[in-house]
Amino acid sequence: MTERVVTRGENSSGQLRVSGDTHIRFDGEDTGERPPLVLVHGVGLDHTMWDLVVDDLARDRLIVRYDLLGHGQSADPPGPRTVENLVDQCLGVLDTYSPVPPDVAGLSLGGMVALGLAARHPDRLGRLALCNTVFNRSAEEINRTRERLLLTETGGMGAVVDLAVDRWFDADWQATHPDRVDAVRNRLLSNNLEAYLKAYRTFVEGDPLMPAEANSVTAQALAVTGELDPGSTPAMTHALAVAIEDCRAVILPGLHHIPPIEDPAAFVAVLRSFLEEPCASDRSEFVGEATR
Repeated sequence: MTERVVTRGENSSGQLRVSGDTHIRFDGEDTGERPPLVLVHGVGLDHTMWDLVVDDLARDRLIVRYDLLGHGQSADPPGPRTVENLVDQCLGVLDTYSPVPPDVAGLSLGGMVALGLAARHPDRLGRLALCNTVFNRSAEEINRTRERLLLTETGGMGAVVDLAVDRWFDADWQATHPDRVDAVRNRLLSNNLEAYLKAYRTFVEGDPLMPAEANSVTAQALAVTGELDPGSTPAMTHALAVAIEDCRAVILPGLHHIPPIEDPAAFVAVLRSFLEEPCASDRSEFVGEATR
């Protein structure tokens, strides 16, 4: 096991470290002027999900990315996967580099983890960004995720990769961004099936904990999703913003489930604005047209 603490003034760009079961990457420099930013990826992906936005985000702060348990180069410990053990993993990441509470942004399953961290350990983070994060899914919406889980259990990753890509990106975008599509598809196909299934079950069954956790969050928060995200819908994002005491909702027009890949500039603009400025008193903010 290699552990490392990043001190202020140290340029950490491109450095990779393993702490316990977790593969971590540091980018940028911790100057002390802004808190570090921890990025938590979605199910089936890894820390490279953030590659297209990390240079911009790391201009003036340390960026900490890591692979969730059972993803990328992180270990897949035995036993079921739960939000609780993913939150514990995130706490371990926070312990590797600095005592300064970082800002935390999570997408999809990563948003569940970030929400759990903020609810259970409010002293360990600064601001909270919940990106494309499900909330209060209906029985029908949960059943659709269970159908995808069953399809994966019976047919393997190959049975669901194209379905995922088509949910996350429209056909025109895929045609003009083949390299990004191939990277996502290859990342999904490279997953260990059992590890992926454990994580996806957590994503499917995580809803019951979320309302109480959202109501207990005290961090300044942002809830953001794509206008066309079929899973983490604008309606969910607005409900999440209402449930958290100090939160605003932003809807990215024309985007789907993974804005950091689909439109990195739009995603960075919203996230940087939130991290660098006080949240508006209005707890719900539209950017462009949004569908509910």
